[in-house]
Amino acid sequence: MLFANLAARLAQARSDVCILRDDPSPLIASVEDAYKVQSDLIELANADVRGWKVTALTPADQAKYGSTRPVAGPLLGPCVHPNPCKLALKQFIAPLIECEIAFVLGADLPPRERPYAHDEIAAAVMAVVPGIEVVDSRVAASATELARLADAMMNGAYVVGAPATAWRDLDFINLAVSFTASHGERQSGSGARIPGGPFAAVVALANAQPLPGPGLRKGQVITTGSCTPPVPLRAGDYVAEFGKLGQVRLSVG
Repeated sequence: MLFANLAARLAQARSDVCILRDDPSPLIASVEDAYKVQSDLIELANADVRGWKVTALTPADQAKYGSTRPVAGPLLGPCVHPNPCKLALKQFIAPLIECEIAFVLGADLPPRERPYAHDEIAAAVMAVVPGIEVVDSRVAASATELARLADAMMNGAYVVGAPATAWRDLDFINLAVSFTASHGERQSGSGARIPGGPFAAVVALANAQPLPGPGLRKGQVITTGSCTPPVPLRAGDYVAEFGKLGQVRLSVG
């Protein structure tokens, strides 16, 4: 009941575009607690889990969650948008923009005792897509990482670019990624910002289950972290460039 109540308040905060009045950090003592809240959020949303965002790929980052494995947050159906996309700034609280490389599953990857090998996961990947994530949070900046994890790991919106099915020979680590905005903001980076590279993040997540709700399912998008430094989202037009993966466009008004 405790976690269901928190999930309901987080869902209402999403609807009201506001931060929770009280810090939920004392209620979330573990990754398992955060995942219970996520499961209730998924149920309350009454929408498909369109994907997952993964983080904590290094032992140092895992320690922030009191964990020894990567962690993930769901991309809820209403928050996932096709490219190009128009969003209203007023639907966010303190949004950041990130450019990300994501993998689309062509088969389920259920939890199992034996770890998945790289080749097995590659065989389960149907395509790779460029993406823009709008990061936003319904908990205060002073909240713990676990509280932010409970809040769907701060996902506000995700814009999915065109799929590339011939992805196996792409050098994701050295893939240059950048964005420009109509108001002059520019950022650049690469897949090297992701520890081990973007595909390694998918492997790590597949072997860090179970996850809330349905877990890793066919058709879901697994986004692997920001290739560019996150910056505050402002009104304007953004064009993200992913080399051979193409462009993602976001207009914010």
